[in-house]
Formats: sequence, structure tokens, C-alpha cells
Amino acid sequence: MRAASGAEAAIAALVFYICDMSQPASAPEPLPDGSIESAGPIDVVTAAPIVVQKKIEAPIFAPPQPEGHIARIEEKIRQWLRKHTIRRKIALVPILVSGAALVIAGIVLFACEFVSQYLSARDSLAVLARVTAESAQAPLQLNVAPPVITTLNALASQPDITGAAIFFADGRLFARSQRISESIPARLEAPRKGSAPGLSFLQHYEPVFAGPRLIGTVVVESSLRPVFNQLWNKAIITLFALGLAALAARWLAKRLEPVVSEPISALANIMDATVKDGDYRQRATKESKDAVGLLAESFNHLLEEIQKRDSTIHQAQIDLEMNVLARTSVLHQQVQDRKHSEGALRDSEMRYRNLFENNPMPMFVVNLETLDFVAVNNAAMRHYGYEQAEFIHLSLPAITHATDPLVVTRTFRSGAKSLDAGEWKHQKKNGEIIEVQLTAHAIVFAGKVAKIVLANDVTERNRAQRQLEELHKKLVETSRQAGMAEVATGVLHNVGNVLNSVNVTATLLAENARQTKTASVRRIAELLDANKGDLPRFFSNSGKGALLPGYLASLAQQLDTEQATRLSEAEQLKKNVAHIKDIVAMQQSYAKVSSVLEQHTPESLVKEALRMAETELQRDHVTVRSECPDTLPEVHTDRHKVLQILINLINNARQAMSETHQPERLLTITAAKIGDNFVRIAVQDHGCGIAPENLTRIFNHGFTTKNNGHGFGLHASANAAKEVGGNLSASSDGLGLGAVFTLDLPAKTATKEPTK
Repeated sequence: MRAASGAEAAIAALVFYICDMSQPASAPEPLPDGSIESAGPIDVVTAAPIVVQKKIEAPIFAPPQPEGHIARIEEKIRQWLRKHTIRRKIALVPILVSGAALVIAGIVLFACEFVSQYLSARDSLAVLARVTAESAQAPLQLNVAPPVITTLNALASQPDITGAAIFFADGRLFARSQRISESIPARLEAPRKGSAPGLSFLQHYEPVFAGPRLIGTVVVESSLRPVFNQLWNKAIITLFALGLAALAARWLAKRLEPVVSEPISALANIMDATVKDGDYRQRATKESKDAVGLLAESFNHLLEEIQKRDSTIHQAQIDLEMNVLARTSVLHQQVQDRKHSEGALRDSEMRYRNLFENNPMPMFVVNLETLDFVAVNNAAMRHYGYEQAEFIHLSLPAITHATDPLVVTRTFRSGAKSLDAGEWKHQKKNGEIIEVQLTAHAIVFAGKVAKIVLANDVTERNRAQRQLEELHKKLVETSRQAGMAEVATGVLHNVGNVLNSVNVTATLLAENARQTKTASVRRIAELLDANKGDLPRFFSNSGKGALLPGYLASLAQQLDTEQATRLSEAEQLKKNVAHIKDIVAMQQSYAKVSSVLEQHTPESLVKEALRMAETELQRDHVTVRSECPDTLPEVHTDRHKVLQILINLINNARQAMSETHQPERLLTITAAKIGDNFVRIAVQDHGCGIAPENLTRIFNHGFTTKNNGHGFGLHASANAAKEVGGNLSASSDGLGLGAVFTLDLPAKTATKEPTK
């Protein structure tokens, strides 16, 4: 820029010299407004002299010094050129201009050569670092330094390489060459990438990756001395060429100077004479058709055209600047848009290639016409066993098993942009048949329309699905059999609870029958038969007959008592048998309709359950305390299921207390309202209790703490409680401290429906 400014200054000096030569020797005449008119510099656009009006000031001070280094240099060049004749100026100006041009060209060439040498050295160093990083990937992962040190020493043996080293990802030194520069750090503070220039050296940092993970950094340093040496040699040659060019320019300027200076001198003399004489009728003679002739012609039309030309030039300059700015803005926007489009295209291509190459699922690019493979990713080669070259010689129909190639061709030649082709069977290189789910998408590959096919191996999934279906069939059959067994177990358990009462009742009836007084009636009949001939004497006061009426009355009373007992036990037996029938009928109805829900008082349910279990309770000497107020709301439930639950809880409590051998066995049954929707019936015993670890398993199917138990009663009771819309829970303070089982039943006002 400075050299160019110097050339401009030299040209401007020449123009100012011509203007100085055209100024008159005497003082100019003042204008009407008090200014003077003097010939100014020639307009470089129109080649016409410009009239400059200067105000007369008294006293006249020296003009202000120009601001800026370039302006001051230009002013000094003008002042220096003004001291010489026009011939001398014409000889010096080409030399200055050509010299400035040559210097600028030399500087540009020198800079271009330096940049070229530097970029070449940087690219070579980057290639060496990249190759070293690729060779050091495996040793760096395995932490094996000797092979890498050998490579670094071989690299450092090159004349321009001053050292090389490899660092771990955390900055620790992994390996280094024997010859290494002090500018290579002993530890990297942070991962780096790219080149780092110095005053006399150039360093390049290349990261080492294992997949997406950074595992290290390679640092290679090269000396810039060879670059500086080459630049120095070329600088000497350039200076020598500049010297020869300057001598040639000086000789040519001296030989050609008269061709330019003589017409200008003649024009200056005419202008000087015109100004001195004041005879503006004089006209300059146009001796040539060059710039000097144009200058003479322009001088003749100077006065009438100066204002018009100045206005036209000013407006043209403004329009030109606006047009240049507008065009520059448009070009800048176009360049930015093009750069953005190119960057987006490169990013898109890079993303596509990374997605294609690193996709874990097999992917193919097939020709749309022939369905030949034109590209495959690494996953496809690993999965199918073919190499890249082998895949290129195959096609999609060729690896499709047991399918007509025409079917494959018609399917994948579809014009749809995206295609879900469904499941197909492919054959690997080793002959294995796999099932794949194929999805195709239309793309432009290498300038042609193709399709990229994604192959998802579903062999294991389908095999597992088929096994799952088979297992499901077996599970359904097993569940059906297990359900039947559970229903049978429930029926047997519930019937067994009632049969205990039936057994006790039958035992009491048999015992009562054995102890009956019917034998006494037979003996009386025998006695009457023996005395039938003399009955009056037999019934006399002194005979046994006198005692017979009283004995018959006592016997009748005792027989009435036995009959009442038998009737009571028979009625209880009848109820138990009816309950068994209800249990069986209820289990049969599970497959048909839901249970019948009715309104019952908690007191009636508790009393009926106690009545069914009364015989066993009396046999085990269990005292029952029932606290069921008659003010409680009725419960909306299934009577038979609730009786099963309560009988099971009462029997469990009785058995728990019989195992403790306690002298006092108290069973407490209470009922109370819980909230607005439930009534709670609690069965509390003072038996063996429940261990804390068993409280969470007490209702599991098959779990029991009894030696002869089967673990179904509480499980069935809990299920029955849920079926009627209630809940069964248990609590205990520990072994030997008894247990409390609570049954929550929906009250009459509750809206909760039972489980079907």
C-alpha cells in the first residue's frame, strides 16, 4: 500500500508541475468578489485545467502542513520534483512509478512465496502427524511405547524435523523421539489440534481417536530454516532483477523523454503567454491527437465548461460510488450465500457418510435399475461376511433366499420415496439363513437415483417370538389346570371346615344314642308283661308298680331332653350340610355369574359363624367374647363367602390357642364402623402369634406355619374378601403374643363394587 501510494504521489507531482508551469509570472487580477483566479491542476478525468478561486488574505500565512504520513511524503516528493525541469521530471517519474511497481510486485511475490513455502511445510508436517497418529492408535490403547518410539525416532531423523512426541489424552507424555526441541512441552495442559507457528519452528498437533473417544495427541515440530534460506536466495535474485529493471527504465526514460516533454513545454509557453498578455483570444494549437492535444482543446473551452463539467463530474462520482456500493453489497451477499450453501452441502455429505459408515445396522446402496450393490457399510460386511469387493459383484436378489428375483425387483423398484419392504430371508457368505426387516429410501448417489436399504436382523426376535407363543400355549394349559386344582382345593378346604362341625355333631348324636334310656322302656315293658295277670296287685302301694308312674314321668322327661338335644344337633347338622351344598354351588357359579350380594348385619354374620364353630370351640375350651353392636350399619356382601372367611379365622384362632397349652383361651370378636363406607370385624386370639418376617407372606398361596397345614385357607379368604369388595389383613406383636385378623366389609351406603 505504501509503494502504491508513492506511485500515486509521483503521478500527482507530475500533474502539479504542469500546473505550476502554466501559472503567470505577474500577479493575477482580482475577481469581483475579491478573490483571484489562477490556473489549477489539470482534471485527470477530462484533462481540462481546473480554475481555482482563492481568497486574498492579508497578511498571507504559510499553508498548513498536510496530515498523515502518506500526504507528507507526497508533499515532499512534489517539492522535490518542483526543483527540476520538466525534462528531468518526465525522466524521474517513470523511474519512480516503475520502481514502485517493481518493489510492490517483488514484495507480493516474496509474500506469496513465503506463504506458499509455509503452507507446503505445514501441510507436509500435518500429513506426517496424521500418519503418525494412525500408526500410534493401537500402541497408545495398549500402552506399548517401544514401537511408537521407533517411529518417532525415524521421523525425527529427517533433516527438517526437530522433534516428535505423543501425549495421553490427559496431557501426560507417552513417548518422544531421542532428538527433540526444547519448544515441545513435557506435558500438554489441554488437548489441541492444528498447527502452531513459532519464530523459527512450526508445530502440529494431531489428536488420536479410538472410535469417538480421544486417547492421545501427536506433536511434530519442523524447523523453518529451510524456508527462510529459500526465501533469502529468492530475495537476492529479486533485488538483482529490480536493479536491472531500474537501469533499463532510466535508459528508456532518457531516450523517450523528448517525445513527451516538448509538446507539454510548447503548451505551457502558449498558456503562459496567454495569461501574461491577457489576450484570451489566443488559442492553443492542437498539434497531435494525444492527451496534449486534448489538453489544448480543453483549454479553449475551459471558461464556459468549468462549472458545468464540475457539477456533472461530482454527480457522476456520487452515482458511481452508489452503484459500486450496491453492486458490492449484492456480490458480498451472493458470496456469503454461496459459502453458506457449500458449507451446508459439505456438512450434509459428512453427516450422511458418518451415518452410513458408522451405523450399527447393515446398510446397502443399490442401483435402482439392476439392484446391484454400489456401496455397503462396515456393519453389512461384518454381519454378512462378504468383503467390499465381493459385495460390489452381488445384488439384492442374489442374497435373497427362496424368493423369485422378479418379486424382489418389483418390490424395490417402487417409485415411493420411502418403502417398508417387510421381512425377507437373506443368505450369508457361510450359508446361514437369516430373517431381516428391510426398509428402503430413495437417494441420489454419485449423480444417479439409487436406494439405500436398511437391514434389521430379526432372526432371534422371530425365534424368541415363536418360542414365546409355544410357551404361552403351555402356560395357558398349565394355568387352566392350576386354576382347576385351586378351585378344587378351595372347595375341599371350605367343605373341610364345615365337615369338622358335621363330624363333631355326628359324634355327639352317636354318643347320645349310645347313652339313651330306651333300654329302660324295654325293661318296663318286660316288667308289665310279666305282671299282666295281676296288674292291680302290681300297682299297689306295697309293690314295684307303685313306683312305676313316677319313674315313667322321669323317664319321659329325660327322653324329651334327649330328643331336644338330638333335634338341635340334627338341625345344626342340616345347616352344615346346607352350607356345604352352598359352597359347592357357589364354586360352580364362578364360571357363570357373579355372587349374590345382600344386606346383612355384622352381628348376624358373627353369630352364625360362631354357631357353626361352637362345637370345636367347646371341645378346645375356648371362651368367646363377642362385641357386635346392633347399631352398626348393614354390610352389602355375599353371606356364604363372609361365613367362610369368619369360620376360617375362628378355626385358625382356636388352633393357634390350642398349641400354646394356656389355661385360659379367650377369643375376642369385635365389630366397628370404619369411616363412612366400611365395617371392620376383628378376630383376636391369645395364641402362638406370627413372626414379623411371616406377616408379609401369611396370605400367600401354599404358605403355612402349621405342621399339618396346606397354606390355602388364608389365601382363599383374602381372595374372597377382595371378591366381595372388602379387605383382609393381619397383625401380630410377635411369637407367643397372639394375632389379630381384621376383615373390612363395604357398608350398605358404600358404592364400591366387588371384584368379579
